[in-house]
Amino acid sequence: MDDSITWPLAYNVIRRRSTHNTFGMVRKRADGTDRPHQGWDFEAVIGTPCFAICDGSVVILRDQGDYGLQLAIEFEFKNQLLYAFYAHLEKVFVSLGTSVKRNDLIAKTGESGNAKGMGKADQHLHFEIRTQLQPRMGLHDRVSPGYVFGNCPLKQGVAG
Repeated sequence: MDDSITWPLAYNVIRRRSTHNTFGMVRKRADGTDRPHQGWDFEAVIGTPCFAICDGSVVILRDQGDYGLQLAIEFEFKNQLLYAFYAHLEKVFVSLGTSVKRNDLIAKTGESGNAKGMGKADQHLHFEIRTQLQPRMGLHDRVSPGYVFGNCPLKQGVAG
């Protein structure tokens, strides 16, 4: 992993250690056809501290739709402008336009948006890496978080 990047939580593991909670065409519709999941769901009980994965600037801070309370940090990685996107938050400690440093406490996980009422085993931080601030539907304008982290903590957790 690049030294300018760190993990969003103190302990990072994919929810239920299931590929269904990773990036790509990993979910199923009711009719059995594949559907996309745009990021990684990290296991996190409500109130888990979230940290900035990099130095950057807060460019999204809103509470709406399926993602609920959400924020995004604009940052540069390998000469490319990217956005670290955090969703289903409970509380945010930064403001729109705030400059953040890697490892700054920025938020706490929650159950906002379509994560409301999930049992403890399914509580999570939804995390994406976007190539556009306002991505199109599906997987467009997003890359797997593995692009910046280097590996996916699917079966074994990684300390932040």
